[in-house]
Amino acid sequence: MRNIWEEKYKKLGFKSQREYPNESLIAFIKSLNTERAKILELGCGSGANLWFLAKEGFKAYGIDFSRAGIKYCQQMLKKYNVIANLKLGDIKRLPYKNNFFDLIVDVVSVQHLKFKEHTPCLEEAFRCLKKGGNFFSYHLGENSISYKQGGGKLIDKNTIDNIRDAKKPLYNNGQTCFLSANDAYNLLKKIGFQNIIIDKVTRTYNNQEYSVEYLVIKAEK
Repeated sequence: MRNIWEEKYKKLGFKSQREYPNESLIAFIKSLNTERAKILELGCGSGANLWFLAKEGFKAYGIDFSRAGIKYCQQMLKKYNVIANLKLGDIKRLPYKNNFFDLIVDVVSVQHLKFKEHTPCLEEAFRCLKKGGNFFSYHLGENSISYKQGGGKLIDKNTIDNIRDAKKPLYNNGQTCFLSANDAYNLLKKIGFQNIIIDKVTRTYNNQEYSVEYLVIKAEK
């Protein structure tokens, strides 16, 4: 698969992503009592979430398949005077031991896998979580305008090759899967996750002309 994020990081640097952590992730973290826990971010990118997690006192780990993203993440961590263990790798084949993490989180990274690739990715997250560990995902939903009218070619269940319409939100972010809440629940349940909670966040663009849906997914091993 073309590594469009490697291209974005090389061209735009930190401007390719936001610098500050996702609001739903912040709320999730603040709802837990997990002092000094080990936490992994799937697709840490340039570190917008990871620096916050490290600052909160977590033993932070990040994995991403973009070498340039990892480089910028290192710079971001240095900026905030925190440390994290970073690896270049595939989130479908995690290079960590069984039952290693207390928490695993994803913010708009797993959504760039095909639908059929979600299962091995989530299976790996399940394997690496400790019993009772928490999983969080912030993932695009099927009711997004960018899925329905983004001009993308369908290549898998709810997966398009790209958002091709430059007027639509998240234009040219590459292969993207837009999950339904039912599909997300069934994927997690089949793997063995428990206490699955899925809420939705709607964000509008261009003075409310366009609407994008996100699933806020929480589960336990």
